[in-house]
Amino acid sequence: MLKQQTILIIENTTPGRAVLSDFLTQHNFHSITVSQEQLAVHQIEQSVDLVLIDLDQGDQDALQQLRYWKSQKPETPCILVSSSDNIDTAVAAMKQGAADYLRKPVNSQKLIQSVITCMRSARDAAPAVSASQHRPSQRGFENIVGQSGAMQEIFEDARRVAQTDSTVLITGESGTGKELIAEAIHRNSPRAAEPFVTVNMAAVPEHLVESELFGHTKGSFTGATESRRGRFEAAHHGTLFIDEIGDFKLESQAKLLRVLENHTITPIGSNQDRHVNVRVVAATSHHLEKLVEKGRFREDLYYRLNVINLKLPPLRERNEDIALLVDSFMNQICQQIQRERPELSAELHQYLVNHTWPGNVRQLRNCLESMVVLSKSGRLTLDDLPDMLRNGEGVHDGIVIPEGIRLEELERTAIQQTLSRNHGNRTHSAKSLGMSVRTLQRKLKAWGIREQANSYSRNGSS
Repeated sequence: MLKQQTILIIENTTPGRAVLSDFLTQHNFHSITVSQEQLAVHQIEQSVDLVLIDLDQGDQDALQQLRYWKSQKPETPCILVSSSDNIDTAVAAMKQGAADYLRKPVNSQKLIQSVITCMRSARDAAPAVSASQHRPSQRGFENIVGQSGAMQEIFEDARRVAQTDSTVLITGESGTGKELIAEAIHRNSPRAAEPFVTVNMAAVPEHLVESELFGHTKGSFTGATESRRGRFEAAHHGTLFIDEIGDFKLESQAKLLRVLENHTITPIGSNQDRHVNVRVVAATSHHLEKLVEKGRFREDLYYRLNVINLKLPPLRERNEDIALLVDSFMNQICQQIQRERPELSAELHQYLVNHTWPGNVRQLRNCLESMVVLSKSGRLTLDDLPDMLRNGEGVHDGIVIPEGIRLEELERTAIQQTLSRNHGNRTHSAKSLGMSVRTLQRKLKAWGIREQANSYSRNGSS
């Protein structure tokens, strides 16, 4: 039996505690409810999976509680709820480590989805957070789902790269799994027993970029109340994964280039260089060549990073992996929320397999999680799709043409997207594309999509 997850609720009103506790109990969570005054040291010392803090107990008191909790148990996610629309308070909460900030009255479905998402993110981030303190468990390519030829090539190249110390640049659209590949490279490298540290440049405020990477000394700038080592030092002897390197500000790129070439860092406020032995893996969803042309990214840094390039294909270009991903994600999600796996209707499964997923693997997983969490029965249908997909919002009305695509690939993309919009109905799709049903069927078979072709045939008259 799976361990029941525990949530600590810090709420000053008895009715508020009761409502939250009852709701979480209905969703198979164990809750501990206290007011701020009742919160005792033993409650912080015990193991909880998430903390829910009522901000209406007083902004400063709640933020102090958040700071204290994050200092004692930084790996535990904290969600703040408040009836206030004070943007400054919300920003302050997120900067101090809050995993989410929800406005009252909190929609029950939104709350439970936030709880599950924050817990999942905390589990996924655990190896990187604790990497400087202990050695993470081995994780390799077995955690990445993909049997398509494109992904098998990526796995083969990544395994070869893992045995070297060469700098790697992973490119691809958002949501394609760049961090998973980076971590797999680390886990299969001679540095596997050492730290794997991550930093997302898009999430770091510009004025803190250098401090985040290189560290700072006490008093070196306003707010530097103590010395802090940066991500490079935290990754000493291990691997540093720099995500969204294209968002790295131009003014600091020369310093990063110096570190890559000389393997030394200089913390802000210090005049002493420090040697670091770090393997760098960078990733971006931007076209760095175009940023170089526009003068927004240093050419020398680009070539220093792009020693080995791994380009991850978007999900629409490895359609044959979607069924495997659906199966894997459904198992993961149901295990995490301790719920029996629901059945997927044939129409829904067909839709999932043929949708183009502009948000790639991440969007697919989020879609499945939303449906499972909000499901009211043991069977999921097209009616359970999130509103954005069911109502057609956020989905391209026209054909999405990826850059550099060949004519044959363009035709395949057009057919797959049209089938997706028509929920797999081959008759409607063929009519929309201006071809016969027989021609559509022939093309699907020529591409080796026989199972899909048979499925379309069975549903062609619907």
